[in-house]
Amino acid sequence: MRKSILFLLALLGLFDSLYLLWIYTSPTRTMVCLGTGCDTVRLSNYSHIHGIPMPLIGVAGYVLIALLILAESLAPAAVSLEVGYALAAVTGLGFLYSVYLEYLQGLVIHAWCAWCITSGVVMTALCALAFYQVLRPDPQPDPPAQLGQVRAQFTVGVLALLIGVPAFYELATHGEAPPPPPPSANEATAEKLVRPDSHFAGDPNAAVTVVEFGDFECPVCGREEPMTRELRAKYGHQIRFVFRQFPLIHTHKFSARMAEASECAAEQGKFWEAVERIYANQDDASEEGLKRDAAAIGLDADKFNQCMARGAATARVNRDREDGLALGVVATPTFFVGRHPVDDVPDLAELSRLIDEDLAVAKGAPSPASAPQTSGAPPAAAAPPTASAPATPKGTSKTEATTPQPAPATTPSGTSSFGSLGSAPGGILSTFQGNGVACSEAEAAEKQPTQIDTEQLRPLLAAKVPPLFVDVRSPKDFAAGQIPGAINLPIDDMPKRWDTLPKDRLIIFYESGKSSGDICASSRAAGRILLKHGYAFDQVKVYKDGLAGWQKAGL
Repeated sequence: MRKSILFLLALLGLFDSLYLLWIYTSPTRTMVCLGTGCDTVRLSNYSHIHGIPMPLIGVAGYVLIALLILAESLAPAAVSLEVGYALAAVTGLGFLYSVYLEYLQGLVIHAWCAWCITSGVVMTALCALAFYQVLRPDPQPDPPAQLGQVRAQFTVGVLALLIGVPAFYELATHGEAPPPPPPSANEATAEKLVRPDSHFAGDPNAAVTVVEFGDFECPVCGREEPMTRELRAKYGHQIRFVFRQFPLIHTHKFSARMAEASECAAEQGKFWEAVERIYANQDDASEEGLKRDAAAIGLDADKFNQCMARGAATARVNRDREDGLALGVVATPTFFVGRHPVDDVPDLAELSRLIDEDLAVAKGAPSPASAPQTSGAPPAAAAPPTASAPATPKGTSKTEATTPQPAPATTPSGTSSFGSLGSAPGGILSTFQGNGVACSEAEAAEKQPTQIDTEQLRPLLAAKVPPLFVDVRSPKDFAAGQIPGAINLPIDDMPKRWDTLPKDRLIIFYESGKSSGDICASSRAAGRILLKHGYAFDQVKVYKDGLAGWQKAGL
C-alpha cells in the first residue's frame, strides 16, 4: 500500500511538471492558475537555468523516482534495500531543491505559482515516505505478494493515464495568455496612444498631447483626478488631454463596469462629468451606485441602463486596455506627455514641467529650466469642454488624424520623443515596478502587510510599547483630523522616506477608513514598501477601519 501511494505521488508530480514544461516551452501558451503569481514566476529570470526550463528538471526527477519505486517492488531482497536508500537520497535532493524554489518565489520573485507549490508539497510527501520506508521497511514480501504490489502499481498507472490525458487536454485548451513582452520602439506607435475616437479635452490640434491610462476603482487614480482637472484648467487649449481606459480586471472586480459606465455616459455627451462623478464615489461601485451617478449628472436613465445591459461599451474598454498593454502599461495611473511615458505617479509640478518643455520645443524656443514654468499658461478656469477626436478623413492615416505633427520632435536630450518609447531597459514602463505608489495587478503577487480591524487593534494598544500610527493621507487631510499621537507620512513620500520609520516598534498604517482598502490602497502600499526593505512581517500592520473606525469606536 505504501509503495502504491509513493507511485501515485510520483505520477502526480510528473503530471504537474509536464504541464509546466509544456507551458514554459512556448511564451504564447495559455496557463491555468489559481492566483496571480504564475505568470510572474514563469516570466522571471529564474524560470530557466542556462536555457533549460526549470520544469524539465522536475520531469527528469519524477521519472527517476517512479522508476526507483518500480525497481524496489521488483528487486530481490538483497537489492531492494539499496534501491530504497537510493530512493530516499533522490527524494531528499528533490526536497532540498523544492525548498530552494519556494525561497525564490517568496523572497526573490515575490510571487507564488500554484503549480510550483503543488510540486513542492508532492516532493515533500515523497521524501517523508521514502525516509520512513528506509527507517521502518516493510517485511520482504513473498513472490505472490510482490507480484500483487506490481499489479497495484500498474493499476495506478493506468488510472493516472486515463485521468491525466483528458485533464492535460482541458488545461492546455484553457487559461490566460501571459502579458505581452515590452514592445520595441517601432511597435509603440502613436496609433496605440490616441485613437480617432478617444475622449479628449482641449485643442485637437494642440502641439502637445497628454494621455492618461486610468482605472476608476484605483485609489491612486482617484487621488490624481483633481490634479488632472487642475492641469486641464491650467493649460486650456494649449494641450490635448486624452483619457484611456485601463481597468485592472484581476485586482478590481468593478473596474471594467465603471469604465463601461463612463463610456455609456459619453454616448450622451457627458464623459468628463462621469469621470469626475465616478471617481468621487469610488466606494460605491455597485450597479446601483453607477445608476445613481448617472442620475446625478443628468443622464437619460433608460438609455444609460440599456447601454449597460447590452454591454455596448465592452469592446471599446477592451480595446483601450489592449492598447495600454501593447504600450507596456502595467500600472495606473500611467501618463504620457507627447510620446514619452512619465516615470512613477507625477504631481502637477512634474507634469507641468514636462508639458512646458514640449511646448517650448514645439515653438522652436529654448527648453525652459527644470523649474515649472507657468507664465504662458492661461488663468485657471473651468476645464475645457468635452470632445472626441474627429473621425479619420478618407485618405488620411489615423496617426495623421490624431497627431498632426510633421515629424517627431527632438527632446532636449537629443532623442526623438517617438524614439524614446520602448528604449528603457526592461520595457517602456519598467520604472513603475516597485515604486510603491502606482496601482498594478502585480501588487497582488507581492508580500502583503497584515490587515487588522478595531477589535484586533484593542490589545495592541495595551502593549508596554504602544504602536506607532502612521497616517498616509495628505497633510491637508491629516490636519483636519488624525489618530492621537500619529505622524503624517504621505504615501507619495514613502518611497523616499521609509527609512525614517523605526525598526524596533510596531508600525500601523491607516487612512480615512472610508475606502475599500483594496490591494492598491495607500496604507497597504506603504506596508509593502517597508516589507520590501527588510522590516519584520509582524512589525508592519494596516488598520483597515482607519480614522473613521477609530472615531466610531471611541478609542
